[in-house]
Amino acid sequence: MEYVLRNGKNVIVRKPNEEDAQAIINVMTIADTETLFLARNPGEFCTPIEREKQIINNVLADNDVEWFVAEYENKVIGQCSVGLVRRTARYRHRAEVAFVILQDYCNLGIGGKMMEECIKWCEKMGVTQMELDVVKNNEKALKMYQSFGFEIIGTRKNALRYQDGTYADEYLMVKYL
Repeated sequence: MEYVLRNGKNVIVRKPNEEDAQAIINVMTIADTETLFLARNPGEFCTPIEREKQIINNVLADNDVEWFVAEYENKVIGQCSVGLVRRTARYRHRAEVAFVILQDYCNLGIGGKMMEECIKWCEKMGVTQMELDVVKNNEKALKMYQSFGFEIIGTRKNALRYQDGTYADEYLMVKYL
């Protein structure tokens, strides 16, 4: 789906394909160096390109997960995923979402457009509860999630431990559809 952003330029939010494997690897590798809000330290994302292609194909074949990349000016600059928390009947109403956008492309509305696609997928799948974790001091992401109706339902103390020995808490957030 093509969207017009705040700056008047377009972003395409679409499913990835095998040809995106290297671009996705690049996004993850760069993003890990740009922020402390992701789950990995710089250098910990080390998926070989053939494995990334396999992951893309596996996700595309899985009806319980959806994956999107954000393409801006013919370059993949972010990705998000949404998928069922568990596949058993008692959990099929719940889905988790996760986002990564390169720092240079934040604050343009790209995350919001990706969120719109995730919400559409959840509605199509009959999901009634979307969930995510966000580092407590990630104010920009927190604001965006709240603008979509996510609310904080708890705090996971010391959820991340950084290389310098400090910790960060995460908020557990939910949106009811």
